Amino acid sequence: MTKVTEIVHFFEQKISSILTVDGFPPETKKDRFVKEGGFFVRVADGDGNAQTIKLSDTEMTALIQDIKIALKNHRHQKLKLYAEIDERQRSVSSKDSE
Repeated sequence: MTKVTEIVHFFEQKISSILTVDGFPPETKKDRFVKEGGFFVRVADGDGNAQTIKLSDTEMTALIQDIKIALKNHRHQKLKLYAEIDERQRSVSSKDSE
């Protein structure tokens, strides 16, 4: 098993949560077929209480695609909000110039 990533969040100088993703590669079983690889996604709090979910390569692919779409939408919305703020500031500046 290989560690893919670990994200640690702190609150008031203490660990508040940890997200860990570990992967395991596909493998041959009895020289007859290939067993799909996968991932363990683990979320733990600062006290060590944790929940783990096992995702196949196929499930992880779907999750990543969904996250990419959501991230693209977040970035688009962020740019839109910056544009709205910029437009309001220009409007106020032009009124102040008059």
